[in-house]
Formats: sequence, structure tokens, C-alpha cells
Amino acid sequence: MTSRLALVTYSLALILMVGWLLVAGQEILLPVLVGIIAVYILTTAADALVPVPLIGRLPRRLRRLLALVLITLGFLILTSFITASATSLSAALPQYAANFDALQSKFLTAVGIKQEPNWGNLGEHLLDMVDATTLMPAALATIRNGGSLIIAAALYAIFILAELDSLPDKTRRALSDHAQSEHTMELVRKINEKIGSYLAAKTLVNVVLALVSFALLKLLGIAHPAFWAIIIGLLNYIPYIGSVIAVVFPVTMSLIQFTSFAHAGLSLVLLMIPQILVAYYFEPRLLGRSVNLSPFTVLLALAIWSALWGMTGAILAVPLTAMVMIILAEIPHSRWIAVMMSEKGEL
Repeated sequence: MTSRLALVTYSLALILMVGWLLVAGQEILLPVLVGIIAVYILTTAADALVPVPLIGRLPRRLRRLLALVLITLGFLILTSFITASATSLSAALPQYAANFDALQSKFLTAVGIKQEPNWGNLGEHLLDMVDATTLMPAALATIRNGGSLIIAAALYAIFILAELDSLPDKTRRALSDHAQSEHTMELVRKINEKIGSYLAAKTLVNVVLALVSFALLKLLGIAHPAFWAIIIGLLNYIPYIGSVIAVVFPVTMSLIQFTSFAHAGLSLVLLMIPQILVAYYFEPRLLGRSVNLSPFTVLLALAIWSALWGMTGAILAVPLTAMVMIILAEIPHSRWIAVMMSEKGEL
């Protein structure tokens, strides 16, 4: 009994220490972890380039480097577009100030209040919350920080890729036991397969979701449709709640732009249809059991990683937790934890 109590105490102390290290060392650890995950993505992307004429004949190392350059450029272009669109949106918001007062009148009339309260310039006060000196700069700073994180992670990924081909030989030399070294390499292969397949399928789903959302936003006439579609696609990396939260923004834009509760309701219904189809039909079929995490584990991981690393932690919650589960499954004393984290108790 005493030994079990000591084990629990030591485990809790270790968890608290690791949590503190993750928070304190965020600026160092986060780019490294993103770089490692990027290597998994690049390995999958390099293998996917094999059927492409000419490119498929390149050595694997060059294909990885090419994939890294293309993905990094894509992220930087995307970051630049989002920053420019957010700045344009911030500059356009003041012209909708009068619409807030019109919405106020419509709402009060709908609920049967004839005498409007004297709230005075409600629209201007609300827009002060998102003007060029408050909310929008914070959002732009977050986007720019994301760009800096991508650049740092890309540098780490380059150096990891440079040593990747020699990793098996280094592992065998580091672990004198041949069976143990092969077991370690098999563990790395499992992580690579699960994380790579999950992120590839998730990215495909998000691109399709963004394109469908863009078409619906254009049909509804909502301003800045490309910007909102990209936000919906990116936030869909956050399990369960990401894209649903993203839909709130264009629906709010619809309300401000058209001052019509009916149009906002129609926008909400139309934009939620692809979210529901993706969540309950396409993602289960495409992702399958690639990460084998139970829904409760995903939600708990989302809460923990979000608390530790904010938005970036929320996006990385699933791949990071999948890596942890695979490692726990290989340790006899912690295998039961991996079983509880899995979807159906099968590893």
C-alpha cells in the first residue's frame, strides 16, 4: 500500500514538473515539436511525390527539401493574405457603425419594446472593441507570431531532415542491443505513420471544407469570403469545436453587413451543414482510426494543450496526444493508460 501511494505521489509530482517545464520552456519546445511534426508531414509528402514525373526520380532527401520549401512558402503566403485581409476588414468596420443602431431597433421592436433605451452611439462603442487599437492588433500579432513559429520550426526541420537518413545507424550505435534498437525504430515508424496519415487526411478535409464554405459565403454575399473560408478551414484543425467557432465570425459579419436576423440565420444554417457533414461523415471515413483516440481523450487533450500553449496547443492537441499514447503503449507499466486513452481499448 505504501509503495503504491509513493508511486502515485511521484507520478503526480512528475506530471506537475513536466507541465511547468512545458509552460516555462514554450518558446524553445514549441518550435522543436512543430519541427518534428513537420518532419513527419514532409516524409509523407516526399513519398507522395514519387508518382510525379521528374520529381519522383529525385533522391528522397531532395524530395523532402522540396516539400519543405513548398509548404513553408505556402504557409507564409497564407499568413500574409490573412494579415492583409484582417487589416482590410478592420479598416472597413467603421462604415457599419450605423448598422448596430439599426439592429438594436429591430431587436427591441421584435421583443415588443416600443421605447428604445438611450444607449447612445451603441455602434461606435461596440466598434471601439475591434478598432485599430484594441482587438485587431492582437489578432494580427497572433498571426505574425504564428509566422515566426513556422519559420523557426522550418529551420529545425531542415537540420532534422539533414540527419534523418543517418538516424537508424545512430540509433543502432547508441543502443548496443540490436533488438532494442529495432524496437525503437519500429516505434518511430508507428508514430510517423499515424501522425503523417492523420495530418494528411485532416488537411484534405480542411481544404474541401474551406472551398465549400467559400462558395456558400459568395452565394450569401458576405464580405471577405476568402478570409472567412480560410479561417474556417484552419480552425477545423481544432477538434470538434474549431470550425463551429469559426462559423460564428462570418455569421456575425452577415448580421452587421445586412442588418437582417433572417440573413444571419440562413447563413448559420447553410454554413453549419458542411460542418456537420464533415464531422459526422467525411472525417470518420477519411481519418478512420488513424490516431485511435477516444472522444473524451481528444476533448481532455484539447483542454490541456490549449491551457499550456494556447491556439497552437489546440491545433497540435491530437498529434501530440497520439504520440504520447504510442509511447505509453510501449512501456509495460503505463500500457493501461494507453488502453484507456484509445477509442475501443485496442492498441
